[in-house]
Amino acid sequence: MEKRDKSTTSRQDKFTLNTFFSSLKSIFFSTQSSIGVDIGTSYVKFAQLRRVKGGYVVVNYFVRALPQTAKGHLEERNRLVKEFLKEFMEETKVKTTLSRLAISGPKVYIFSLVLPPLSEKDLKGAINIELKKRLPFQVDINSLFISYVIADKFHNEKGEQLQVSCVAVDNFFLNESIKVLKEVGLRPVGVNVIPDALGNLISFLPEDYSHSVILDMGTEESSLNFYKKGVLQFSRQIAIGGNHFTKAVMRAISSFGEKKITFEDAEKVKRECGIPLEEESSQEYFTDFGLTRGVDLSAVLRPILDRLINEIVRTVNYYYRAFRVKKIDGFFLSGGSSRLKNIDKFLKYNLSPGLKIDNLQRLNPLKVTRGWMEVGISKHELMVAEASPHLAACFGLCLGKGGKINLLPPKEKIEQKVQFFATIVKLVSPLLLVIMGGFYVYTYGKVFTYKKLIRQTEEEINRLHPIIERTKEYQNLQKELAERETLLKKAIGRQPLWAGILKELTLITPKGIVLNRLEVERGKGVFQIKLRGEVFSLYTTVDLVLSQYLVNLDESPFFSNVRLLSTQKDIYSSLPKANFEIVAQLLY
Repeated sequence: MEKRDKSTTSRQDKFTLNTFFSSLKSIFFSTQSSIGVDIGTSYVKFAQLRRVKGGYVVVNYFVRALPQTAKGHLEERNRLVKEFLKEFMEETKVKTTLSRLAISGPKVYIFSLVLPPLSEKDLKGAINIELKKRLPFQVDINSLFISYVIADKFHNEKGEQLQVSCVAVDNFFLNESIKVLKEVGLRPVGVNVIPDALGNLISFLPEDYSHSVILDMGTEESSLNFYKKGVLQFSRQIAIGGNHFTKAVMRAISSFGEKKITFEDAEKVKRECGIPLEEESSQEYFTDFGLTRGVDLSAVLRPILDRLINEIVRTVNYYYRAFRVKKIDGFFLSGGSSRLKNIDKFLKYNLSPGLKIDNLQRLNPLKVTRGWMEVGISKHELMVAEASPHLAACFGLCLGKGGKINLLPPKEKIEQKVQFFATIVKLVSPLLLVIMGGFYVYTYGKVFTYKKLIRQTEEEINRLHPIIERTKEYQNLQKELAERETLLKKAIGRQPLWAGILKELTLITPKGIVLNRLEVERGKGVFQIKLRGEVFSLYTTVDLVLSQYLVNLDESPFFSNVRLLSTQKDIYSSLPKANFEIVAQLLY
């Protein structure tokens, strides 16, 4: 035992990348993949689901029976649970260390309270006061860890009221249960009670149930749990479990048979024969202990079944009155003892008509999954046939947040956060040193590269120095020429567009006019042009032709202030002819 604890401790203390990434997942991806652990009275159940697009898939599951020596013995039970967990993790090669735990037993108390609307602080105080009234007198409320959820709000003659579902668990029992997971390398991110985990499973079913009930049939006792849209409203323990039916079968066969029958043999007979229905009462069952008549089994099972029916009827009627509910949309059977043959038909026949219960059936947790990962069909069939009733709470733990009530102590939450940040420091510190060292080497290499580049640049500058000097001389010469050109333009002044002027004269000079001389004179800031020539006219007078020419010059954009200086007619010419002289200012 000591060797196992040492190896477990070394496994926890040893820092690995898996530890870091597991811690990282617990904060950012705590609902993606986790292990559900349900430690029951007679069975230990583990299941792992993984969240994928569109739902959840089953990775693996594990169910083991606890021997009689472990029942009622906490240390022995915890030792076996650790061995089963190690076996599960080795067999299935679990890659996650995240887990959720469902606890049950005599040290777990579930109450339903009605309180007025209060602040969170006052509500906690009111819950403590109510629990002191309801807890057994020998239980110290200071030794309990308490958590609650507001299940409903309603109005009555007292005004608005809160219906609060409260869970109280012994601190020692809670810490010991958490310690079991931590000692095998698992880190609990949530602790729930089984009724809360089952309600979480209900909320993930494809059907929508406004008010539902789960009869969780255990080995020694059963619990009747009532939910509103998956939130636990009321829970009551019924002191009838699978062992009561087994012992009844054992007494019946011992009284009618010749062989001595053990408890295990009676359990086998119970599973094979189940509850004989009315039409099966005359049937005979072949067992290892001879023929067993259905009427004999019915006779020994009937008292227990009648007690179970009476307890259910009383509880359901109380629920209808206290919680103002008219009918139950779904009644489900869960737990290992719900595998008893014909138990669902018997309850449906005796409960459904009188209690307004619709859809009484066995709870099938596989409805919330999409299938299997890396698990064969044969194992799937075994799951459906044998393990499914056991794993309902485990499946509920693995879905979403695992339930509405989380009993994980604040101290554990703080320790996990401290461990996470310590892991980050352990991992980040060497990474920072490596990054800083790499940055220093990179910078040091860049210094050599830049120094080499500077030397090459200086050599290139020295080689280009003569060319640069000649370029500077050329630039100075170009600057000097530009200055001279500017001075020359200033000296010459602004010049008309001579090409345009001559072209304009060519276009506007009509036939019959011949220009003989063109003179340009520079006046006070303007240029004047003198036009001398001859004018001929065949069909009209030369004065009319000359007047038209003056109009053309005056309308031209190149000339202004057009004047006729002189005209002289040629009397010796055979055609009308005259010499003229015109002056005009140039526009530019």
